[in-house]
Amino acid sequence: MRGWNRDKVIKFLATGFYSGLSPYAPGTVGTFLGMILLWISFKLGMGRVYFPLIFIVTLAGTYLSHHAENIYDEKDAPQIVVDEFAGLLVAMYGLSAGMLIPAFVLFRVFDILKPPPIRNLQEFHGGVGIMLDDILAGLIANILIRIVLVFA
Repeated sequence: MRGWNRDKVIKFLATGFYSGLSPYAPGTVGTFLGMILLWISFKLGMGRVYFPLIFIVTLAGTYLSHHAENIYDEKDAPQIVVDEFAGLLVAMYGLSAGMLIPAFVLFRVFDILKPPPIRNLQEFHGGVGIMLDDILAGLIANILIRIVLVFA
């Protein structure tokens, strides 16, 4: 395949199809692209987010972000947004399309502010550290949405 190389593929996927190359708020832009892709999947009748998808994206994201961090030669480089994709999937786990905006907002708030214990997970090195804080931010967002839904 002409013009193909491993680093190009890793950059393409780790940056969320280059959405992470945005000069402004790359994590939010990457998460927004993830939200659009989820919305399309809901519109196509693919239903809710299930664990196997989260597992695959998290596993692939850990590999991709680890290698992208080495390519960019920067710890948790802002261009890497595959972790935002995974975090949004966790935030949307088992929820309907109507929860996309609340999941997006809550996930971004927790991902940006990184209250403990989210912040502590960044101490892990490589792809694991890049992915874990976003997974926990998504989990907290998901739990809060479910609590609100129970009492609403």
